[in-house]
Amino acid sequence: MPNPKILHSADIHLDSPLRNLAQYEDAPVDQIRGATRRALSNLVDLAISQEVRLVVIAGDLYDGDWPDQNTGLFFVSQATRLIKAGIPMVIIRGNHDAFNKMTVNLRLPKNPDGSEVMLSETEVDSREFDLGDVRVAVHGRSYRKQHERGDLVKHYPKARSGLFNLGVLHTGLTGLDGHISYAPCTPQQLADFGYDYWALGHIHKRGEHQIEGAAPVVFSGNIQGRKITEPEAKGCVIFEVDSQGAGERVFHPLDVVRWEQCSIDISAYSNTDDVMDYYESWLRTKIEEVDDRLLVPRIEMTGRSELHTKLSRDFDSIEASLRAASISIGGGQVWMEKFKLRSKHPDRSSTDSTFSSIDPSAIASITAVVDELTSKTQTAKPVTSASGMLFDDIEACDEEPNDPEATQGSQASTAADWISEELSLLLHKLPKELSGEDAVIDLSDDAKVGEWIEQAAGELMSRLQGAESE
Repeated sequence: MPNPKILHSADIHLDSPLRNLAQYEDAPVDQIRGATRRALSNLVDLAISQEVRLVVIAGDLYDGDWPDQNTGLFFVSQATRLIKAGIPMVIIRGNHDAFNKMTVNLRLPKNPDGSEVMLSETEVDSREFDLGDVRVAVHGRSYRKQHERGDLVKHYPKARSGLFNLGVLHTGLTGLDGHISYAPCTPQQLADFGYDYWALGHIHKRGEHQIEGAAPVVFSGNIQGRKITEPEAKGCVIFEVDSQGAGERVFHPLDVVRWEQCSIDISAYSNTDDVMDYYESWLRTKIEEVDDRLLVPRIEMTGRSELHTKLSRDFDSIEASLRAASISIGGGQVWMEKFKLRSKHPDRSSTDSTFSSIDPSAIASITAVVDELTSKTQTAKPVTSASGMLFDDIEACDEEPNDPEATQGSQASTAADWISEELSLLLHKLPKELSGEDAVIDLSDDAKVGEWIEQAAGELMSRLQGAESE
């Protein structure tokens, strides 16, 4: 008889809201909004086809409160499929679903042995499951509140003798950058329990963090990327268990929408045709890699080149060409999320012949100001914005912007401060309907401000070049 299998997943964020998606006329809104549901359905299909004996979800099944009961009812339908197939589930709540009011009142189906699928939030819950030749003890605890900063793991029991011990925890894991330290703990702490496997959630990037010689400490990652900062394949981990411990961990993709970043260093190119050729070649390769999934690329151009002037001046037409290539090559399978111009002009010297009759100090001053302003926008702490972001998360990490401890203190001074002061009189003259969430100019989005600065600099440089040629 083959060894029993366990499926480890986390961070499903079912029906996660995607803000401002409708502002893009050609966006496949329904396809992207339904992605987390289809990924969960894929998880259930996989568990049944692989004949796994236990499914573990390590937190953030949901994404906050639902607008209605349909989100919960969809999960109930998928959980029922597993249970009818004889596959039990173990779920803990994480920071995104700890405060879900509807979850408390929604009756979830019970496991085949009659146990609850959701583990307790008041104490560490330990369950035992008979998987044939192996008996598994699962230890876990749900979050009781959204911002759970206490040391939850210290309350977990030591390993039960003669059983395969599996710990389930939603944690930032001390030492991982870019994430709020919810339920903080270290790999050494986890190793000291003597468990055979730690199924972790909260970090959306798949990875293993066990110390050498200890049991696996695994983040399975989320099952569906929700934004451009969650690129590449997303899914779950399946592993076999026996009396010796956990076997090889095998990753299985579940996502139906694949986010990818295409970075193009324009310093290697002298004309836009070469840049387009690079993107089209990259696009064809990625389409083959993603199979039948929807591919959502963001194109970002970097590096220093004379080509930057043309890209800045013709930004809209370049973006249109990139979108056209995405449509023609993708055949409905590609939607370009955004085009970002992060490139710069070459360093100007006093002997630069491009501006031979213009005061070199003027050119140097322009370049210095642009570099200073754009460096401020790129190093400042990210700022959330209702109109400047596609999703409701900070792009740098998956944290709540309203976390009182995460957002205390003032934001770093940015170029937006200077621009806001310069444009204050003009902005005050705008009608009320063009302010707030509908603002046509959003100075809180440092990344966007940086783009405006670069585009303005490109336009200025191109006009100076034009003056030289007359």
